[in-house]
Amino acid sequence: MLESWPDLSRSRLLRLGTVAAVSAAMTIAAAVGAPQGMAATATPTAVKAATAKPATVTPPLDNGLALTPPMGWNSWNSLSTSVNEQQVVNTIDFMSSNGMVAAGYNTVTIDDGWSLDHRSGQTTDIVKNQYGAMQLYDANGNPVTGLDGTGNDPTSGDLIPNSANFPNQVVNGQTVNGIQYLAWYAHSKGMKFGLYTTDTYVTCQGHPGSLGHETTDANDFVSWGVDYVKLDNCPYGPSIIGPDGHNYGMQGEGRELTESIYARVQTFQKALDAASAAQGKPKIVLSVSAQPAHSGVPYMESPTDPALSDSVVQAAGTSQYDAPGYAPTGVWCGQVANLCRIGGDRDSDITGVFYGAALGTALQYSANVRPGSWNDMDMMFTGWNDVYGDYGVTDTCTCHAPFTDTESQTEMSVLSMMASPLISGADLETAAQSQHTSDGYTWSTGINADSLAIMENKDVIAVDQDSLGRPATLVGSPPSTSTSPVVLRRTLSNGDTAVLLLNQDPNNTQTISASLSSLGLNGTVYDSENLWTKGTGTVSGTLSASVAPDGVAMFRLSNPPATVTPSLVGDGNFHAVANGNSSGNVLEVNGECSAPAGGGADINTWWTTHTSEQWKFATNADGSVRIYDNCNTGTQVNGTLTQTSGAGGPVTVSNTYTPGDAYQEWSVTENSSTGVITITNKGTGDVLDTTGTATGSTVVTNSPTTSPTQGWVAMN
Repeated sequence: MLESWPDLSRSRLLRLGTVAAVSAAMTIAAAVGAPQGMAATATPTAVKAATAKPATVTPPLDNGLALTPPMGWNSWNSLSTSVNEQQVVNTIDFMSSNGMVAAGYNTVTIDDGWSLDHRSGQTTDIVKNQYGAMQLYDANGNPVTGLDGTGNDPTSGDLIPNSANFPNQVVNGQTVNGIQYLAWYAHSKGMKFGLYTTDTYVTCQGHPGSLGHETTDANDFVSWGVDYVKLDNCPYGPSIIGPDGHNYGMQGEGRELTESIYARVQTFQKALDAASAAQGKPKIVLSVSAQPAHSGVPYMESPTDPALSDSVVQAAGTSQYDAPGYAPTGVWCGQVANLCRIGGDRDSDITGVFYGAALGTALQYSANVRPGSWNDMDMMFTGWNDVYGDYGVTDTCTCHAPFTDTESQTEMSVLSMMASPLISGADLETAAQSQHTSDGYTWSTGINADSLAIMENKDVIAVDQDSLGRPATLVGSPPSTSTSPVVLRRTLSNGDTAVLLLNQDPNNTQTISASLSSLGLNGTVYDSENLWTKGTGTVSGTLSASVAPDGVAMFRLSNPPATVTPSLVGDGNFHAVANGNSSGNVLEVNGECSAPAGGGADINTWWTTHTSEQWKFATNADGSVRIYDNCNTGTQVNGTLTQTSGAGGPVTVSNTYTPGDAYQEWSVTENSSTGVITITNKGTGDVLDTTGTATGSTVVTNSPTTSPTQGWVAMN
C-alpha cells in the first residue's frame, strides 16, 4: 500500500495515513507496568524460547484454497482512498474484455477507504488520540493509553460502505449496498471480488478495523459475496520504550500488544470459515499484509498466544527484541493464511524487486511457499502511471517515474520465479476513463498496450502458476555488490527448469552466464525458449545472454530430448567419426584415397592427416544429410557414403552423387545423454554398423539394435 498517497514526496511513513507524521517520532516510556501476570522487568534474549515445547508438529492451514499464486488487481496504487464504484466497474469491464481474466487475473480487490469512519452502532466517527490510534477506555468508560495491553474498543455494529462512493444498487429486484453490487458484478463477469480490512483497531487510513469484530465482519463479508480478503496490519501509537531501555517503535495499543499478528489472523480466518459454513458459501482466500517494523513487544505478549506453541514459529526462533508471531510473516504465514506480504512497501523503483530488497527477502523465506501458502512481494507496478501529475511535465520527481518496458519485464519475471502473487496496481481503465486534470494539463493513468502485453505473457505466467509451487533458488553465491548479476533457477512440475538472468546494474549491459551443472542439470543439451523474445534453440554446457541494464533474460529449459542433431551436421567441416565399440578406430575409405572408385568402407586407426578418414556431413534441403569423404585423387573424389545392398551388406563410397537418391542420404542423430551418434539410411531405415571391432572391419548397414557397433563418436 502507498501509505501516504498522494504525498508528493512518496516517503514511507509506516502507515501513518491521515495522522500527523510527527507522531512517528514521539516516544513514551513504558512506566505503566506490564500486563497482569507478566514481568515488567523481562529482558529479551537473542532468541525468545516458547513457553512450552509442542508435543506434535503444528499443521499448516492447507484449506484447499489458492493452490496457485492469486492473480488480480488491487485499487490502492492508482486509486487510493478515492476509489469508487464506477471505477471498479470500469476495471472489471477492462479486465474481462482485454484478455486479463483469460490470462488468469481474475480477482478485483478494493483496498482501504471503502467504509465510513464509524460502525453501524455509532452515529459519530471513531475517536482517535494524538497518534491516530483509536481511543480505548477502561471498564468505567475512562480513556486509557492502552500501552499496558489493556483497554476496550467502544465501537459496535457493522462496517458501513461509504454510499457517496459506493451507492446502493438494485440487483434482481433487491436493493444491495455498493460492495454487494460490485461482488455481484464481478461474479457476473466470471471474476472474484476482494475486500480490505485490518487486524488492528483502525485501518491504515483511520477507518474502523476488524480487531474485536471478526465474527461480525466475517459474516458481512461472506453475505456480501466476498471471495478474497486483504487483512492489513496498522498499529498506531507512540514508540514504546521497554523496561530494558530498548525502543520497540510504534507497535500499537491494547490487544495489538498482547495478541500476535499470527493470533489475530488466525481468529479472523476461523471467523471467515465459520461464516462460510453457516451461510453455505465457499471459503474465502485470506491475504495478510504486515510491515517488517511490526515486530511486537516480547514482554507484552500473552503467554497463551498460539504463536508461542506453533512448531514452525519455534523452529525458526525469534530475533532479539521481536515477539513470536509478529513480523517477519514469512516464518509462519502458511500456518494461518493463504498469502502474506513478507517485506515493506514497494514503489515505482525497479530496485525494489532486486536482491537487496524483495527478492532477497523472498529467498530467505522460501520455506513458506507451497500450494496454498505464498510469499507476497507486493503489488505490481508494471503498467502503473504517475497519479501525482503529468510525469516529465508537471511532475518531474524521478520517484514517480513509471516503469520502462524493460523494468516491467524484470518485475514480472522476478515475481514469477519466486511464485509470488501477481496483483496489478495499475489503473486498469480506458484512457478516457482514467483522465486527470491539474495545473492546466490533462493526462491519462490508464495502462498502455505494451504494459498490458507484458502482464499477459502466458509463458511467464505459466512459470508463476506452476502447480508444483516450488519457488526459485539462488544459483551460486549471493551478489557481492548491489549491481552484481543474479541467477535464479526454478524446478517446474513437468521437469522443466526456469532460469532467470538478472542484471542489477542500472547503467551497463552485462553478459550473464550459468553452466548447466550449476543449474542442477546433468544432461549434455537442453531445448530452451526465451520467454520474452520467444527465441528457441538448444543449450549445451553454458546458458548465456547479454542482458540490458535493470533487465532480465528468462528461459525455460526442457528436459533433454532423446536425440538431437549433432554439431558436426552442416558445419562445413570434415570430421573423423569413431565406431562406438572399436577403441578409437574411425570410418575410412577402404584402401584409402588411392583405392579404386566404387569400393567400400572400413574402420581403421585414426590419423589426423589421412583425408580418407575425413567426412563432411552436408545438410540437404529436406533435412537429410549427404556424407562424403575428403579424397581428391584420380580414383577417389569426394566419394559419397551409399547403401547399395540390404541389411548386413557393405556400404560403398561412390564418386557419383545424385541429389534425391534416398540411398545416398542419411539421418544423423546424437543421443543427448551419451553423445553417441546414430547414422540411419533414408532409403531403408538401416543404420551404419560394422562387422567387428578390429582394425579393418567392414562397414555395413543393419537393422537398428542396441549393439555398440551401431554408435559413432565425433573425434574432432
